[in-house]
Amino acid sequence: MPTVAIIEDDTDFAEILKECLEEDGQNKVVAMLDNEQDALNWLKTADLSNLDCALVDLVIPKEPGALGATSMAGLRIVEQLRHANGFYGTILVLTNSRLFEDGQRALAAGCDGYLCKHAKMEDIPQMVAELKLALNGQVMLVSREMRHVFIREELSSKEARLMALLNDGHTWAEIATELGYKTGKAAATIGYRVFDKILTPYDLQNLGGETSQEAKRIRALERWRARMGQVPAKQQVR
Repeated sequence: MPTVAIIEDDTDFAEILKECLEEDGQNKVVAMLDNEQDALNWLKTADLSNLDCALVDLVIPKEPGALGATSMAGLRIVEQLRHANGFYGTILVLTNSRLFEDGQRALAAGCDGYLCKHAKMEDIPQMVAELKLALNGQVMLVSREMRHVFIREELSSKEARLMALLNDGHTWAEIATELGYKTGKAAATIGYRVFDKILTPYDLQNLGGETSQEAKRIRALERWRARMGQVPAKQQVR
């Protein structure tokens, strides 16, 4: 049964989501939090290996009872989940923000889908039905306003296979043999082109000043694993 955490400061909306997600007995909401401080404290003790999906509102208060709210609070939660905690489940952003920059930052932080939650009450069941598919990894949800941010150039089946082999810890030489490239160097050249398809401009800006191919490889694999819901391979590509 997929487990879900809801991080949302609109408690009425959060309760509706919980009720709708759990009504058919196919999902279980294991946490409901309404501010950044409580969410980050929960992450310190939560067993994320048993969590399948996090629904995160970007614009939430920094601490309990705070009057102001900012999208940076939600972004920090997404980053903490994906990078600091190594969460490779599904992260879906549900927010009222339609700012292009928020969409870019959320993608760079590691979310898998981004929905502007401006649905009418009667449209919520349809939105929840789509959420159920997304939290099972069957679709990627993106608001119309953000599609040009999230939908990158499609990978061919061979390129996807290259990324899968890379994630499994195969060397470039092994990948070349598997996919029919002449040499490991040729496979690596193709691989770096694939990285450029996967990485967004914000990904590149968040490499911490690193512009090497190795830094791009690491970030592209992180993005690939997040999209595929996979855990990182223990081996390192040589």
